[in-house]
Amino acid sequence: MPIETRHEFHDEYIHYYCSGPFELAAMMDVFSDVFRLASEKKLGLILVDGMEITGVPPKTMDRFRLGEYAAELCRNYGRPVRIAVAGEEPFVDPERFGETVARNRGANGKVFTELEEAKEWLNL
Repeated sequence: MPIETRHEFHDEYIHYYCSGPFELAAMMDVFSDVFRLASEKKLGLILVDGMEITGVPPKTMDRFRLGEYAAELCRNYGRPVRIAVAGEEPFVDPERFGETVARNRGANGKVFTELEEAKEWLNL
């Protein structure tokens, strides 16, 4: 079953909601789609709301691949971009391994377990 998504455009950012069972390929599609949509509107702030992601939590290698992919999308975006991802543990790793992978590869992103904290980090 694919991840269900919807999005809202705001003046400075896109709020991209996703729900359903975690699957690495589906989450990579989520990241591709949100970056495509943000690029079309020339937005520099991205909020991925994964608070309703369910199923089996990602394995360490999945976290690595997703962090690496997010960093690649950030590097290829063509303008400065900040991305905040919100989700619940255990889908968000308490040690933020995926975030570390992404940031070590040049992404300006951060992972949160509280949606409001993610918005504050984006200055929304």
